[in-house]
Amino acid sequence: MTATIFRLPRPVESAASALVVEPHLPDLLFVLSTLSGVGFDAVVADTFKDAKASLASMRPTLLIAAVRLHEYNGLHLVLRGKAMLHDLPAIVTSSMADAVLQAEVEALGATFVQLPVARGEFGAAICRTVFQTTSTRQDPVRPPFERRLGQRRQAAGGATIERRQRDRRRDLTSALRSLSA
Repeated sequence: MTATIFRLPRPVESAASALVVEPHLPDLLFVLSTLSGVGFDAVVADTFKDAKASLASMRPTLLIAAVRLHEYNGLHLVLRGKAMLHDLPAIVTSSMADAVLQAEVEALGATFVQLPVARGEFGAAICRTVFQTTSTRQDPVRPPFERRLGQRRQAAGGATIERRQRDRRRDLTSALRSLSA
């Protein structure tokens, strides 16, 4: 299979792209739908060879690779991606919990995500990995990826007191555009 660009219908065209290397269809569909939900276009490759060619021809905003890619693994791809694009944000996914593998992924400056995971958690992992500042890049992104426990703060006694004039979360589409500019 050659690399394919997937664009799910959205009202705004994305300025961010992700290279997704996932040989298992259910995991691939989950990753693609989550990426679309946070505003990314995705280029998909199912082998290390296709992913290597895609990395050479494009400059993705994010690399998401499965740990098992037949004779290679996602760590090889992260190493190659970081050699080509030094600040390339990367996520390595695995279906098994493995502390040694997680340590190796974090040593490469990537984020380790164990699948299956909730869509909101995976979306938060994507955003935190992409928007990590250079000062916090030494600190690995670890679960829980979504740090917000609730939508609104609650006052003591259950009464809701809302004094904010606007939501503090920034618009993801405009943040992605500023990132690629």
